[in-house]
Amino acid sequence: MQAVTQDSWKERVILIHTFPVRRITTRDAVPDGYIATIRIEGGSEVLADWHLPFFAERWLSEDEARRDALEYAVKLIDSGVLEEPRALRENAA
Repeated sequence: MQAVTQDSWKERVILIHTFPVRRITTRDAVPDGYIATIRIEGGSEVLADWHLPFFAERWLSEDEARRDALEYAVKLIDSGVLEEPRALRENAA
């Protein structure tokens, strides 16, 4: 069972869960790769909840999937996309 890891970046909480992806050929099939799900929270609000695209890239280990997920989440936070629109902040003042 994989654990959920928790990191933080710029007052945002980043929760990452990795789990194996398998072709079910036998009950004991070895994972073909891993995928990561990401949740970003700000305060008590969920700002984003999704998984990294699993197109051509396969993460061969949990650590690799987790590292790329955290890197992607940090880039998303740094981009400002998750910030409250300026108009909403001005209207609330």
